[in-house]
Amino acid sequence: MEKRLAITEDYLYIPVCADKEDRRMEICLENEEGFPEKLYEFIVPIDGTENFACDYYAEIPVKELKGKRVSIQADMPASYADRIYNGRKREAPRQEKPLIHFAAHTGWTNDPNGLVYADGVYHLYFQYNPFGLVWNNMTWGHAVSRDLLHWNQEDSVLFPDESGVMFSGCGLTNERELLGLPRDALLFFYTAAGGGNEWSKDLEFTQRIAYSLDGGSTLVKCKSPCLPTLAKENRDPKVFWHEASKAYVMSLFMKDNDFAIFRSRDLMHWEQSDSFTLQDAWECPDLFLLTSETGENCWFFWSADGFYYQGDFDGYRFHTDGVKHCAYINRIAYAAQTYAGIKDRVISVPWLRLPNDGRTFTGAYGIPVELSCKKTSKGFALLQKPVRELKEHAEKMESGALERVSGQIVCQTKRDKKAVLIEMHMKDTAQEPYIWKINKSLVEYTPESGTFAVDGEAWQTCTGCREFLFLIDDRILEVFFDGGVQTGAFVLREKDMAFETAREAVADYAAYEIM
Repeated sequence: MEKRLAITEDYLYIPVCADKEDRRMEICLENEEGFPEKLYEFIVPIDGTENFACDYYAEIPVKELKGKRVSIQADMPASYADRIYNGRKREAPRQEKPLIHFAAHTGWTNDPNGLVYADGVYHLYFQYNPFGLVWNNMTWGHAVSRDLLHWNQEDSVLFPDESGVMFSGCGLTNERELLGLPRDALLFFYTAAGGGNEWSKDLEFTQRIAYSLDGGSTLVKCKSPCLPTLAKENRDPKVFWHEASKAYVMSLFMKDNDFAIFRSRDLMHWEQSDSFTLQDAWECPDLFLLTSETGENCWFFWSADGFYYQGDFDGYRFHTDGVKHCAYINRIAYAAQTYAGIKDRVISVPWLRLPNDGRTFTGAYGIPVELSCKKTSKGFALLQKPVRELKEHAEKMESGALERVSGQIVCQTKRDKKAVLIEMHMKDTAQEPYIWKINKSLVEYTPESGTFAVDGEAWQTCTGCREFLFLIDDRILEVFFDGGVQTGAFVLREKDMAFETAREAVADYAAYEIM
């Protein structure tokens, strides 16, 4: 069936019927010559019955099409077509969401993309399916923050096109005024995943550039790729300026456990300078320099699972012993990326692979962390700590949320909805497992074995941990072990805040209501 619309408002709204049959939808511009020009192609779950329930509306910005007409074609009943409309900005669905962990209002989210800081704004772009609660239609969503804690979701910026669906990439500032663009332009590298939609079925993966001239609100795609297909599914470009060798460096996933490094002085022409294989590493590479508290430097190569490899980098080649280290104790945090545009610290944000729990969004993002390292007998260890803004904000809030009650330490908050930060140091003499009850989940750590368990599911971390940082927000629990030498993200049974532990095992503690 076809529906024709005159565009008079800023957004096109498409009904989403989650868990219904996926059907291909094409949106075309009716041009002056009378020939349709395809603008979009999506896979949309559509209820084929006449009387259907809509779970939510997907939003497509169409401001630039005002005064024109579009046609929408799909295998859909008239009742569904009637509910497609052009209108003003809708209010976000009213539902409980995490307070300091960004989650989209609706749809599926995965890898963080294009993390860049410019003009006092932190931009978080992300892999996004506006049309369902499962992976599909890879688009770049967009959120912004001024403090890394409070996020506003903005219009989506990169939609699938004839080159493929929009896979992961990075952002950077245009401080060298390249590509014929002004200094205040924002630049973005991304993978066009050819073959990911019917529109691009005969194409392969290519690396491409987009730019923004309005502070990141809208992105313009460059027509030609900056890197052709080098391996079947090479993807996830991460680009930064390497001052010592005076060139831009791109790390790129190639295939299996293989990665490559490329160099460029103009961002359009790239030459490969290195390739290597890393044990178990896969996709979403990142390469960055960290400094320890004693002033020692070490380069780290990072992959999606939080596996990292220490070494040296001269701008051309990454030299490493190839030994895998694990930043995470489990597999919920994934595909973390570091920010561009920040001069004095290295900040990273992961995707949290959370299951859908009946709400209109799937997935969220971890609290932004500051990365550092420390020298150990085995080389350098990477450390993750929540960004300093979290503690600064917490100290401004009313604290003292923990009280000793009848031999227990109990969290008693004064608001119905809140996020809580708890710092807890356990007694060195304690030998029995530490036990916490958090949002009705049983959380245990055994110092002797290094086993950490939530509701009976166990993972391995370092032995002898005494220092724990708990961040509790909605059903999300993030735990930082011994100053961030490892972290874990977990799903709690309930959203309502409740914390309890035995007082005799605790040496010292502090708790803060974040919001």
